[in-house]
Amino acid sequence: MATEISNGRQTVKLYRSVNRGKAMYQLAYYFGGRRVQKNFADKSEAKRVANRIVGELTHDAKTVEAMATPELESLVAARKVLAPSYALHVAVEEHAQAVARLGKMTLREAVDFFLRHHRVDVARLPLSEIAEQFAKSREQAGLSEHYIFLCRKFTRQLAEAFPGSCLSDLTTPALDKWLGGLKLGATTKNDMRRVLGTCGNWAEKQGHLLKGASPFPGMVRYKETKSAVSIFTPENIASLLKKADGTLRPYLALGAFAGLRTAELQRLDWSEIDLDRGFITVAASKAKTRQRRLVPISKNLKLWLKPLRRASGPVCLHACPQHAARTLCAGFSWAKNGLRHSFISYRLAILHDTARVALEAGNSPEVIFGHYRELVTPQAAKKWFAVKP
Repeated sequence: MATEISNGRQTVKLYRSVNRGKAMYQLAYYFGGRRVQKNFADKSEAKRVANRIVGELTHDAKTVEAMATPELESLVAARKVLAPSYALHVAVEEHAQAVARLGKMTLREAVDFFLRHHRVDVARLPLSEIAEQFAKSREQAGLSEHYIFLCRKFTRQLAEAFPGSCLSDLTTPALDKWLGGLKLGATTKNDMRRVLGTCGNWAEKQGHLLKGASPFPGMVRYKETKSAVSIFTPENIASLLKKADGTLRPYLALGAFAGLRTAELQRLDWSEIDLDRGFITVAASKAKTRQRRLVPISKNLKLWLKPLRRASGPVCLHACPQHAARTLCAGFSWAKNGLRHSFISYRLAILHDTARVALEAGNSPEVIFGHYRELVTPQAAKKWFAVKP
């Protein structure tokens, strides 16, 4: 039988029981929707606490009654989002303590950070292993050897800069400090940033990073200074072609008179060069823009390729043809991307048709117009395409 201790508004029940021959007293009441029990060995102490609790419950009830409508609505909404067994006052107390300890960081930011670094379902591979797996994925995708080399180089540099770390340990500020401190040009730093960003996207798909957790997209972009386009003269290309052997000559001729990129040349097969019809097919899978295009074969290019033609097989037999060609320069310097720049410049001087040259080169008309207009004269262009064996 319970004894009720009440003030007419709130009630606390007092129960008596015997445990191992000793009397025990238990208070029971409801607070925050949950049943609360307190045990006492002394009856007078139990009654004293019961009276205090009745007073506190009455005060809390009056406080609720005095609440304005928005406060009551907020209270109801809070109860709805909490788990049924989770008391509202406990949730508020834990939240207040967490916010006080976090300082400027929000609780949501802290939770996101914790999940990025402590999720058991995200594989925590060291950066050295990530670098190798990423490079192998680029190989399987059939990308150029040069691009794969850069992927492996840049990701290994990242692993060396952050030894013992995983991708989820990296932060954008730390990456900016590292990359910004390297003694490299803006173009190289932006190239590294792009490769690392691609690595981050790959890692998300592979489950090595949570979606949207990659630190690379927010890295600083460095301002690049545009340099003047460097091209070869007709005399330069004639000298190079004359000195080159049969393994390097196709690379030089196709770059100079068809404007193919080095990566496209390294993927090109002889079966894709139709000398009879006069076209080179650059497949979408081998083009930088991932769009198939037909490149016309000029009369002088046909003469250079005809003695070397094969039914099939790789056209470019050098892993780094630029290096091989650089050794043949005498009295002039090797220009980076100079073969393609020369083709576009001389071709535009002959056709005076930006859209057509852009289509042949696999580029945008805006780039062609902005970089190659009025670089050479029509007379020089005629000499360029008149270079023959």
